Amino acid sequence: MKKKLYRGVHKLLLVSMIVVPAIPLLLAVTIGYYSYSKTTEKLVVSAIRQSAIDHRDIISVFLKERQSDLQGYLNLIPPEHLKRGFEQEDIALMYKYAGGAFQDLGLIAPDGVQVSYAGAYELVEKKYLDAPWYQGAVKKGYYVSDVYLGYRNVPHFVVAVMRRIDGKPWVLRGTINPDIFRKLVDGVKLGDTGEAYIVSQDGKFQTARRSGGRLLENDLFNYPFQKKNIMTFLGNDDGADYLFTSALMNDGKWRLIVRQKRVDAFRSTNNAGYTVLIILLCGGAFIVALAVFASRKIYETLERQAGDVCALENQLMRAVRLAELGEMSAGFAHEINNPLQIMKSDLALLEMVLEDVFSSNCDPVIRDEVQDIADQLKLQIDRCAGITREILHFGRSSKPELQNINLAVYLPGVGAMVEKKATVHGIQMSCAISPEIPLIEADPGQLQQVMVNLLNNAIHAVIDRHGSEGGKVSVDAARGADGSAVIKVSDNGTGISPDNLNKVFVPFFSTKAPGKGTGLGLSVCHTIITSLGGDLIVESVKNEGTVFTITLPGIHS
Repeated sequence: MKKKLYRGVHKLLLVSMIVVPAIPLLLAVTIGYYSYSKTTEKLVVSAIRQSAIDHRDIISVFLKERQSDLQGYLNLIPPEHLKRGFEQEDIALMYKYAGGAFQDLGLIAPDGVQVSYAGAYELVEKKYLDAPWYQGAVKKGYYVSDVYLGYRNVPHFVVAVMRRIDGKPWVLRGTINPDIFRKLVDGVKLGDTGEAYIVSQDGKFQTARRSGGRLLENDLFNYPFQKKNIMTFLGNDDGADYLFTSALMNDGKWRLIVRQKRVDAFRSTNNAGYTVLIILLCGGAFIVALAVFASRKIYETLERQAGDVCALENQLMRAVRLAELGEMSAGFAHEINNPLQIMKSDLALLEMVLEDVFSSNCDPVIRDEVQDIADQLKLQIDRCAGITREILHFGRSSKPELQNINLAVYLPGVGAMVEKKATVHGIQMSCAISPEIPLIEADPGQLQQVMVNLLNNAIHAVIDRHGSEGGKVSVDAARGADGSAVIKVSDNGTGISPDNLNKVFVPFFSTKAPGKGTGLGLSVCHTIITSLGGDLIVESVKNEGTVFTITLPGIHS
């Protein structure tokens, strides 16, 4: 029953030791990961957003510079020079001034006809009156076109500026060098998948996209409507999730798109997630292992203690039964003592009658035999009375009465109580008492209890080793160096193992077989001797014998 109870406690303890530390660990790691991921997400979004803003500003500055180049050159040339068209040295000067940013240049007269051109194509006398970029330049004074094919049938875009001479518009346009502009737009570096490109409001690529998408192709991604100059959002393109940032430029006609695959953008967060998972697995494994180990140890300790408690309960029950048996023995002795007294009285009366009978003529032989029988009866009655007296005295639970005891007289009497038992088992008993041994002050009954217990233990040990032959038990008493009385009870029995030697005085500990000892005798003996101001020690060698030494303070006259 107790084992089942402790098994339930073991399971409850194991679950508690796993759950209790696992909950705060899980909470701490989850909260930490959530905070870290949110912070990292903000940093990533902020980084790609700032990259788009910076890149937009760089491109806008580039286009603004090209506009300023054209406007400055157009404003500095005299009207007469413009009317007669560009010369080759003018074009060379313009290239030098613009730093090679233009692919070609053209001057358009107020009637929309290109009157002068410098470049790789035959575009002189071409009409641009209806071209959107021309109309925009005339209307606003400058214009940056979308990418278109035009007369050359090659994707390109132009920057155009306007100057009025005599109230009529003259437009100078320059085709932007596509290589320089492409490198400028592609200059974004964001992880492994970051890229930048420009789309028009009608969704056509104004620059080629690194991951796929050529000039003037339609971008199939459906961009959300944009009210603000800058916008960041998540989207899926061709089955891949991207983090987008869209920045309006060129007066809202273009969108600069900076995008990066989500898995690439949030790689640090994903790595942190793997780290958190590893921490949780390792921490969980450690908690489980520690819980299993600790709960097992606690369970084993509880089980062992439960076994000890059960053993103590059994020993206590046996001690109670022995105490009851002792009380019953005292009662039996008392009951036996009554008829013994009657028998003793009747024997005395019988002796008186025999004296009268013997005073008359009687056969001397018969008289001697009857007298021997009467003497033997008296001896046996006195012996029985002595035994019952000793039992009553030994079993009586009374307050200790200290008396001066002469061990030279006392010890032989105690030895006589167990001598018959020893003789029956072929054990040789001896008692050697020094005449110099001092008197001691002790309770005779308690000292008798100690000596009887030690002698009985010695007899049992001798019987276990030798059977009915070769056993020896001795009682030696002498004066100690400090004037104390030293009593030694020795035997050549089984001895005590070194592991058990320091446990012999522990209550309920016994080296005897189960059911043959209470484990209380030596503990009680040690308590009695200690209460008398003495000491009880044991020396033993396994399979050689044991010596119990009692040291009691002597009485000095």
